[in-house]
Amino acid sequence: MGRGLLIALITAVVLGTAAVSGTARTAGAGGGTPAPAAFRLSDGSAGCAFDGSRLACATLGGRGVVLEADGSSHPAPSAVTWNDRTPVLQRTASWWHGGFSCYVEGDLVCERESGSISVGAEGVGGASSG
Repeated sequence: MGRGLLIALITAVVLGTAAVSGTARTAGAGGGTPAPAAFRLSDGSAGCAFDGSRLACATLGGRGVVLEADGSSHPAPSAVTWNDRTPVLQRTASWWHGGFSCYVEGDLVCERESGSISVGAEGVGGASSG
């Protein structure tokens, strides 16, 4: 009985780690260029797209903001799009790659070193402390 429980526990840990790694869309152990990633709020009011070097987020109305690798932010120069097939970032989950991290706190909140952006139904914002 103890051996079966141990095997089940190890299997659960391995499968859980694989699931989190797939959701996080991080680069493999060998590094390299990260795959583009996209996610949205469950109500579809805002979404984000990561191109491998910076993160752009926007509202359904089209107002967008970009979070750069150095933590600075600026208005998005082009549209950020998503649809019903774009993965939903749940309140109980987060997305990250390198120094970028995003979570849901009413709005989509994304951070990088000394800067952050927030995007939701009410609008967009960016801040930098450096």
